[in-house]
Amino acid sequence: MKLLKKCRFLFTSIVLFFCPPAINEGFAAGIDTIHKVVTEGAVTIENKGPYYLVTLDYTRESNPRLMGEMYGHCILKAEPDYESIVGHYMYEIATLEGLWGKAVPEHLKDIRPQLPQFYNKELEGLASVMKGSWTWSNEELVYCFNLLPDLFRATQCSAFGCWGDASANGKNVAYRTLDWFGGLFARELPMIQSVTRVRYSDKTIYLIGALGHLGCITGINLKTGIMAGILDADVSGTSYDAVGCRSYNFDLRKALEDCPGTGALASELTSSSKKYAFSHLLVLADEKQTSILENNISGQGAHSLRALRFDTSRLNPGIKWNHPHIIGAVNCFMLNGQVNNFSQGKLKKINVRRWTLMLDKLKNRLAAGKNKLTPADVQSIMCSYYGDSPGSLLLNDGDLYNLQTQQMMLYIPADRSLKAFIKPRKGANPPDPSPFFYNIPLEP
Repeated sequence: MKLLKKCRFLFTSIVLFFCPPAINEGFAAGIDTIHKVVTEGAVTIENKGPYYLVTLDYTRESNPRLMGEMYGHCILKAEPDYESIVGHYMYEIATLEGLWGKAVPEHLKDIRPQLPQFYNKELEGLASVMKGSWTWSNEELVYCFNLLPDLFRATQCSAFGCWGDASANGKNVAYRTLDWFGGLFARELPMIQSVTRVRYSDKTIYLIGALGHLGCITGINLKTGIMAGILDADVSGTSYDAVGCRSYNFDLRKALEDCPGTGALASELTSSSKKYAFSHLLVLADEKQTSILENNISGQGAHSLRALRFDTSRLNPGIKWNHPHIIGAVNCFMLNGQVNNFSQGKLKKINVRRWTLMLDKLKNRLAAGKNKLTPADVQSIMCSYYGDSPGSLLLNDGDLYNLQTQQMMLYIPADRSLKAFIKPRKGANPPDPSPFFYNIPLEP
């Protein structure tokens, strides 16, 4: 096992430093030739340049399987190499995680039966028009890509929020950073980032992620104003067991669609009847505040909890937070009694360094007399890094904004205002990410 980890580390390090630019440019050149807008029945995909804007209109087609088929045809029109891109991307993850062979398909068989039927039908339809690629069958390609958070630990992430007396505009300002494996040589994921609008007769949901992904990595319910996003929270010493497990990113989509408030949403995801393969966090934001759901399913800790953390919550020894109406999160649990995966475990260096950086930048703002944070202040804090440029989380630099940062969302629920960083399709993340933040209109 130690040898495998060393090999993985060496392989990743070599690729990070010697990724050939010519391959990146080839993929980018292919993207530039895509049609700007494609349609298929109730589905539209518009190439916005940095990302795709997808619309699935359930006011025009109520059958989820047919919607999935339409979406699949539309994807292949917009990006003919989609299957190869996704297949290669998942091959890289499986290889780096040491999960090649039959492991991933077997884990998929464990989780798929528990998928909500509506979403299962969407994915069935999507898979039916695909052929598969890179040794993945058509169903494996679609389902494994959609269940990535339940099959692999390929994410880090962080979050922040301020509201009330701590907010310059008095409104809740929520921020989430998605640190996600984007690919090695070809950097596949930046090629297919998307904002997906799911339009129902009584509500509209936005899913910010990747083309063909219908789970909730980051989601917004336009009717309730709630934003929800997933963060990893690895607990060392736990073994992967997917038997009887559900998909937490699809359960999150359902709860986001159905629940009127964050409390009800948290109750759905923390129900004892819902078993998940990985412990995780959720950042939840509504018009009033931001909170962090700590979903510890490991059973470890003095009081293993599946509960919400607020700005005033009592925290584990060694973790201090004295900032009312402000909350932050890195990839660990913090509630009193939870297992210590903050300063212990394999992510301890990353967690401690990012938490320290977040606190330092926040204290600097407060010391400068800014006791009320503007949205620009929040963005500045969360785009921080230690060196002259963002480093690699894979090499434990512990930057909030780093080379693995795929997307960042600055969201004001009261205004239904979303500003999103979309990782550039070519090159590494730049020292100044500001040019890659885009205003995303949230329309019904």
